[in-house]
Amino acid sequence: MSLSKSTVRGLVSDSSFPLFLLLVGSFFLTIFFRISASVVLPLEGERLGMSAAMIGFISSLHFYAYAFLQPVSGILHDRYGPVRVVITGLLLTAGSCLLLTFVRTPFTLGAWRLLSGFGVAPMYSAVLVFQAFAFPPERYCFYAAINMGLSSLGAIVSVAPLGFAVDTFGMTGTFALLSAIPLVMALVLVRKAPADPIRLSAAGKEARSLFSIFPGIGKAILFIMKNRRIRAIQILWAISSASLLTFQGLWGVSWFAAAFNASPGSARFWSSLVSVGMMLGPVSTGGVVVSPAGLPGIIRKVSAANALSWFLLLAAVGWGGAVWVGGLAAFIVGMTSGMRGVFSLAAITAVSRPGERGAVFGAMNMTAVLSAVVFQWGTGIIIDHFPGGTPGTFTSAGYFAGFTVVACAMAASLLALRPLGREPLAPDTGEEGKD
Repeated sequence: MSLSKSTVRGLVSDSSFPLFLLLVGSFFLTIFFRISASVVLPLEGERLGMSAAMIGFISSLHFYAYAFLQPVSGILHDRYGPVRVVITGLLLTAGSCLLLTFVRTPFTLGAWRLLSGFGVAPMYSAVLVFQAFAFPPERYCFYAAINMGLSSLGAIVSVAPLGFAVDTFGMTGTFALLSAIPLVMALVLVRKAPADPIRLSAAGKEARSLFSIFPGIGKAILFIMKNRRIRAIQILWAISSASLLTFQGLWGVSWFAAAFNASPGSARFWSSLVSVGMMLGPVSTGGVVVSPAGLPGIIRKVSAANALSWFLLLAAVGWGGAVWVGGLAAFIVGMTSGMRGVFSLAAITAVSRPGERGAVFGAMNMTAVLSAVVFQWGTGIIIDHFPGGTPGTFTSAGYFAGFTVVACAMAASLLALRPLGREPLAPDTGEEGKD
């Protein structure tokens, strides 16, 4: 079922929509700084002569911090409202940018990645909690498509445009300017904070200690472990997200440069088409209204297409033809990943109970991010076995070997479709969905 123009006008005229867009903007920064490592670290790694494993480890520090705060952020959103939590994250993000204006060593690069992970950690679950609370559930896919589509621009801007800015203004000048963006956004959100509907709904509730969030984290993790259907979604989400972040957020540019003998600018442009796909995939689902009964079926189709797209990428790059062929395959990977993300989020919303969605989103995203740590570091270890002619460079065969493992993991994740089942999705009542 598609949305009419009048219906779309009604949805975007909702009083909560402007605040929603500001939170989407904060998630844009999350994607930007997550993927910026694919430009910054290979350049600095070659300059400093770092190994692929070291580059992968430094990149993964962002995800350690990000993962640690996921379940904490979710519960804080449920309790205090996402706007106030995001303001703090934006201030930390601005501070992380300033670190790259000093002398860059493996230590300072690691500190940048770690602090940026803490800073952007609340952004993703903030948007998910806000849209689940503020808008009608039957239109979840519409708002999720806007969220994922617009935020995916962050991945596009963080590759070729960021690379151009670094080449033109230098690392110091570029990141000094970037620090101003989260600062301005934080100031705007400070003014908008009183309009947060989640904060307003919590007015008058009993104040609780910050330490009381930890039982909620444990409860969310236990819920995921016991519910076979949400556990299946977790597996699909974690492996797909980790695979995408390994290409998009670390090795994609370097792989294209080595495989196609492409210039840095060309490799950045064509590999960044994965991010264009990540934007257009969710947008293509924005007019789709999927009932709980239809979600299992569409998740099966999109997950299978997502897994197949990785083998298409391997074939396109392994063939060694024109770089645009690899770019087209990367676009398809991004598009199917984006579509998978929208319907997976809708499924999580359908299965989890209201009032606990922030904690569930946070716990699930923590697992997905930790999976990215394993994938980035693991592929780095594989790539190290195929060194290039100079320290800090690696051959196309090494990248191909690493992403062959990634593609096989994507294929294996489809085994999770069996416990997902085909029956309509519904909030867990304590018995439904258990093994």
